[in-house]
Amino acid sequence: MELDALTTPALVLDADVVEANLAAMSAALPGSRLRPHVKAHKCTELARMQAAAGHPGFTCATVREAEGMARAGLGGDLLIANELFAADRVGDLVAAGHRVTLAVDSPETVRAARDGGVREVLVDVDVGLRRCGVRAEQAGW
Repeated sequence: MELDALTTPALVLDADVVEANLAAMSAALPGSRLRPHVKAHKCTELARMQAAAGHPGFTCATVREAEGMARAGLGGDLLIANELFAADRVGDLVAAGHRVTLAVDSPETVRAARDGGVREVLVDVDVGLRRCGVRAEQAGW
């Protein structure tokens, strides 16, 4: 197929480059030291390749991304990096047997996680970018 015949959006990859990148990622940060971010590619087949290369945990930006990963059989260790004020859908994933950790940055987001049935949270600390997170001295509440 010619590139100009593709319906867009379409993901086009050079398989040799993908394999080289996966090998470089695995060498630089083996195992659980690397948690690929799904929003970078939004492609479960690439996520499967990352898992096969030794990186089975994934970061998701949204609940919808986490749900898609879980449906694809890749819900063994997911982190939703954006804080939520309603976590019921995340709790549904946890109840279905998926491991999902939710980033929190306030007592309100901790309560939302608890009320939604989420068992694991990660306190998001502001590293100076002032986008999200709590100041380091507030992280223990």
